[in-house]
Amino acid sequence: MLRALIACALAALCSCSTGPIARNEGAAPQFPAHPFDHFVLIVLENEDAATIERIPYMDSLARDGATLRAYFAVAHPSYPNYLALVAGRTFSTADSNVTHDPAAYEARDFGDAQLLIDAPTIADRLESKGLTWDAFAEDYPDTTAAPTSCFFGRARGHYARKHVPFLSFAEFHRRPQMCAHVRNLRWFNRDSLAAYTFITPNMIHDGHDAPMDSAVTWLRGFLAPILADSAAMHSTVIAITFDESGSSFSDRFRRGNANRVFAALIGGPIRRGADSDFPVTHYGMLRTVEENFDLAPSLVPANTRAIVGVWNATAP
Repeated sequence: MLRALIACALAALCSCSTGPIARNEGAAPQFPAHPFDHFVLIVLENEDAATIERIPYMDSLARDGATLRAYFAVAHPSYPNYLALVAGRTFSTADSNVTHDPAAYEARDFGDAQLLIDAPTIADRLESKGLTWDAFAEDYPDTTAAPTSCFFGRARGHYARKHVPFLSFAEFHRRPQMCAHVRNLRWFNRDSLAAYTFITPNMIHDGHDAPMDSAVTWLRGFLAPILADSAAMHSTVIAITFDESGSSFSDRFRRGNANRVFAALIGGPIRRGADSDFPVTHYGMLRTVEENFDLAPSLVPANTRAIVGVWNATAP
């Protein structure tokens, strides 16, 4: 296990992909058949799992749902992790289907520079099965209910495009109808959840540009009415995680917790108070959606496992 964690840390430092950490597969529980009808993924920013686990509200979320004790991001800086969550790879300009995004390159935004990627995402897989999906971004500049084009600007106010990974894919340039699914968060409605929903708060409320208290306050206010709606939550899973850890490389290496981030699952299909120590990465989060909806071909690295050990036996 230590060797695997070291490999994960080294890969994270160079923003490379890291597959699931090795484990005895014979001991692993199996993923159940279609445990949920709706999956909502909320991504916050740049904190170590140990820091978040000490926050009372975040701990209460974990206790009301399931905690993934060995959940890892796959890269540094932030941007490749977002790509991994929706497309199963971190990508780079070394790939033949990837170029610099013109706006990001012109602005010389080389830290989290966005790419222009000609590759499929989870949106393509869902649409191929006739399933619905949405991506909501707080403060997204287009505030119409059904946008007819995408806003590809790098940033505006507290909004940052790098946290809306779908906009890095060429298909959203070629097929403007895809942009109707990328909307301002004001249009989120718990009464009409898509099969898959990706949610990114703005740069204040995700913890990137403000203390984590701001993110926790936002998350509490956003989740309260959803979690109180038993009908909405019956067949819904809400996943809360972070793009990457926030500590230094040396600290992560010394503790053997390379890029470990907080991850909790809440909802009717989740066994309350469950803890899973089965190692999983952002790729496993995506694989969970693929397996639940029987999506193929898979986007994630070979042998990536879905999240296991946290599901109710009576999940729909």
